[in-house]
Amino acid sequence: MDIVISSGHGKLIRGASGYLDEVDEARLVVDQVAVDLERLGIGVHVFHDDTSTTQDENLNAIVDYHNARQRDLDVSVHFNAYTDTDKPMGVEVLYVTQAELASNLANAMAKFVGFVNRGAKKRTDLYFLNNTEQPAVLIEVCFVDSSADAKLYEARFDLVCRAIAVVLAGRHRTKPPLAIIPENQTNITASVFGGADDYNVSAYDESKVLNDTDLYVALPDRFEGERPAVRVHNRATGKSEVASIEDVGPWNIDDPYWDKGTRPQAETGTDMTGRTTNGAGIDLSPALADALGIDGMGEVDWDFEP
Repeated sequence: MDIVISSGHGKLIRGASGYLDEVDEARLVVDQVAVDLERLGIGVHVFHDDTSTTQDENLNAIVDYHNARQRDLDVSVHFNAYTDTDKPMGVEVLYVTQAELASNLANAMAKFVGFVNRGAKKRTDLYFLNNTEQPAVLIEVCFVDSSADAKLYEARFDLVCRAIAVVLAGRHRTKPPLAIIPENQTNITASVFGGADDYNVSAYDESKVLNDTDLYVALPDRFEGERPAVRVHNRATGKSEVASIEDVGPWNIDDPYWDKGTRPQAETGTDMTGRTTNGAGIDLSPALADALGIDGMGEVDWDFEP
């Protein structure tokens, strides 16, 4: 996945100003979000307009840069303004076609930063959204003339940028409660098990054959009592599915890395008994692997469904 992200307005065409300066802060957010996206394996192109002297030149320069790049998504970062106030005003994300993405961005920034959630708003009158050729969103981070927003933004700048990045990268749960997938459950090597070519029965129910059609996983620790559902996401294809936990593995049977905040022990190259491993920290059923677009082995992110 590749994203073009730009700051609103320009060095010579200034935006709103109050407790915060829109142009200065949008540039800081864009640059940090780009760093975070690259860490998440996303290709990023960044643009700041340093030369335009009129609004028309500015809008055309931004859109022309976006449209000249190979990418999957266009993102513009702005800050809002209304009137000087000490009240919190909040975040909103504007869109024409990307209602779900806009809503996820607003929700994440409200939940993890603490902004008032003004939500996703469809706007058909904005040059950027109307003229970029790929799916696009315009983020209004917060209000520059709200002292409450400014204080929250400055105190939690890193969270602002990380919330934007993980949603753009698809590294979050979209169902309530919204959550960022823990780092130690991302980029997990997944192998395929079960089915007609690999006969196994469930470690939790020996009468249950692990077949070719059901969506299930194995995790390397035994769960007691009711087992949570697991959502598995393949960033390479953008596909995600919910599966049940039906077996214990791969490799280890006592490695609850999700609870310990560690990476799967099998990534060290040997398991806890000294066997050479393929580094896998989750097993996928044949049907689940197929639904995610994984053939044999791949990398996934996963989390427990609420």
